[in-house]
Amino acid sequence: MAGHRLEHLNEAIRQKLGTILIEEAKDPRFKLVTITRVSLAKDLSFARVDFAAFEPSIEISALTDSLNRAAGFFSYTLSRSLSTRQTPKLQFYYDSGFDYAQEIETLLAQVRPPEEP
Repeated sequence: MAGHRLEHLNEAIRQKLGTILIEEAKDPRFKLVTITRVSLAKDLSFARVDFAAFEPSIEISALTDSLNRAAGFFSYTLSRSLSTRQTPKLQFYYDSGFDYAQEIETLLAQVRPPEEP
């Protein structure tokens, strides 16, 4: 499959999964999830789905397990709107990049001199 089409499908799946999480998923924690990246295999059989959760009280490992248990529901719901012969098997992974960025921002705030009024 051409790289451009694969990237287009990655973005389409990312957007549709975000919509499904907000509008159709029953678990209220899923509404706090942001899909950051989707990486499809070249044969479209598998998709790695990276997500972030911006609520500090959520336990990430439990949320990841819940998302992976609901992957069949997400795949089925995606299959109704994708224009592909098969729907990829989804595997969810936590994207810790935002946590790292927040740590850097906190450290920079500690080092910066206070602004004068």
